[in-house]
Amino acid sequence: MKPITPIVGISKIINAYQTFVCGIDGVLSRGENMLEEPLKALQCVYESGKDVVLFSNSPLRVWQVVLALKEASFDLNALKAVITAGEILHYKLKNNHALGRKYYNLGGHLSEQIFASLSYVRVDTIHEADFVFIGDIDEQKLNIEDYEKDLQTAAALHLPLVCVGTDVTAHFKGDVFLSAGGVAEQYAVMGGDIMTVSKTDADMIAYLKEAIAKTGKILFAGDSFASDMKAASLLDADGLLVAKGIHVHALGKGYIPDVQKARDLAINYNLYPEYVISELRF
Repeated sequence: MKPITPIVGISKIINAYQTFVCGIDGVLSRGENMLEEPLKALQCVYESGKDVVLFSNSPLRVWQVVLALKEASFDLNALKAVITAGEILHYKLKNNHALGRKYYNLGGHLSEQIFASLSYVRVDTIHEADFVFIGDIDEQKLNIEDYEKDLQTAAALHLPLVCVGTDVTAHFKGDVFLSAGGVAEQYAVMGGDIMTVSKTDADMIAYLKEAIAKTGKILFAGDSFASDMKAASLLDADGLLVAKGIHVHALGKGYIPDVQKARDLAINYNLYPEYVISELRF
C-alpha cells in the first residue's frame, strides 16, 4: 500500500506542483459560508506562482460560486477556472431535451438556477413530470426515509431521476447529512433509471484537463474518497485528502490527521492519496 503522509499545511509541498485543483464543499466551505483559512491558502498558492482551479460536484452555477467568493472578499484573479457539476448539467440540459420539458424537484431550491433561462418547467406533482430532479437536499428532509414515498411514485411511473453529484453525504449546518447522490443511489436500488453529473465523469474530467497547464504535476485537494480521490486518480494527479470533510466522523477533528484511520478508509475505497490534512491551510 502506498504511504499516506500527514501534513499540517501545504506550503512545504506546493512547490513540487504547477496546478492546484481544489474542491469546494467540505474544503472551502462546510455547507454554509466560505471558510477564511482555506481561502487564504488558495491565495497563497496563487501567489506562489501556481495555477488554481476549483472543481466541484456542487449544484451551484459558476456565477453563484463566484458571487460567494466575492462576498468573502476573495481575489478572483487567483483562479484560472471554476468548474461545477451544476454548470455542466445546465449545459447538458440546454443542448439535449430527450428527458422532456417538465420536472419535479425532490429536494431543495439551491440548485434551481440550473434551469434558469432554459425551456424547462417545474411542476407541482410527480404525476405531471417527465423526469424528477435533485441537486440539493430539502432542509426539512434530511433522511433517506423522507424521500421514499416520492421515489416509489417516480419508480411506479418509470420516470428518470437527474442528480447533480454522486456524493451520498455532505455538510449541512455543522454536521454531515444525506446528500443528493444518496437519494439517487436509493432510487437506483429501487430499479429506477438515474442520470448523474459528477466530477468523476469523463466529460467533467475532460473540461478540467482543458483548464489546467499542459505540463507540470497536479495536486488535487478534496474531502471525498469516492469523488475527489477518484477524480485525482483519473487525472493522474497527487491527492490531498481533507479530513474535516464528509469523512470527519471516521477521520476525526484533530489538528494533525490520524494517518491510520485515513489508511483504513483508503483500503476500503482502494484509493490512496499522497497526503492527508485536517483542513486546507498554507
